[in-house]
Amino acid sequence: MSPEAVSMQFYDRNGAPIAPSVTRGHLVDQVLDAYSRSGYHLAPDVLDIRLAEIADKAACSLLRDQWKNDFPVAAYTELLSTVAALRNVLGYSPSRTAVEVFEWVRQQQEESAKSVVGPRETYPVAFLDGPYRGVEMLLEGPLSGPDAGPPYFEPLPVATGDTERPGYETVRYKRADGPDDEGVWPYRLRTDDPAPPEDARPYFAAPTATDGGA
Repeated sequence: MSPEAVSMQFYDRNGAPIAPSVTRGHLVDQVLDAYSRSGYHLAPDVLDIRLAEIADKAACSLLRDQWKNDFPVAAYTELLSTVAALRNVLGYSPSRTAVEVFEWVRQQQEESAKSVVGPRETYPVAFLDGPYRGVEMLLEGPLSGPDAGPPYFEPLPVATGDTERPGYETVRYKRADGPDDEGVWPYRLRTDDPAPPEDARPYFAAPTATDGGA
């Protein structure tokens, strides 16, 4: 993304402009300087995707550790808010805060409940590979019978390409036949589906449609 002018003009109480204004290029340089102080050198055109990757990793880590009442959860929450704020200041596309990530998880659980007929149960699940590797959440499924357990297939949205004009796809996960020793149901990418693009990343946005199935 090439630097463009972003108005950072402030005004006094009488409405008079206070000089100077700051360009996006200047702000990007400040961020790159902070990275360089840590020994991490970035080019201006990769800062956008770097921040997006940080947000994706933090969101997945948050969902992996969400039931731990300790420091990592608070750290991921603050990191997501900081990255979202920084992306807004730089004029990049929005990234999700922890509140929005948890809202996305709640929507996935609601979607999973729609196909359940009869008594249902809430099951903890974990995704072991692919773009959602490490993510844990709760999904709904039948309480009893041959289909007892969370959904056999779980479609999840991913984004691909750059952050200005991303593409969107769906990857489908398949659950194991039973839970692990801790009662968590593992999911892996379906091996009979094409592999997701190498740059596929989680897309924590409101679901539009569920396209699961055999």
